[in-house]
Amino acid sequence: MPRSHGTRRKARSILTKDNVVRGISYLLHDYKIGEKVIVDVDPSEHNTTPHRRFHGRIGVVENVGRRTLRVAVMFGDKKKILQTRFNHIKPLGVSAGVSK
Repeated sequence: MPRSHGTRRKARSILTKDNVVRGISYLLHDYKIGEKVIVDVDPSEHNTTPHRRFHGRIGVVENVGRRTLRVAVMFGDKKKILQTRFNHIKPLGVSAGVSK
């Protein structure tokens, strides 16, 4: 049987959701251009999911839409643009446990 090389392979530990309450809702935060965010893939939402290689990376918001964000992430020497929904990212201060 041929081996699968899909985007979700070898991602069982990354793409599992904890039963812990996550705190403030992602919909309540207003993102601004230039704000730093952390890519945190939400496995319950399949649409606009970033690749697992970007999970845990810090990016900068480049564009804010009605339902999506464009986030620039440095991957090595290259700048990658992720277009993702709000539930796949977290503000940098909130997810690190630092209160504003």
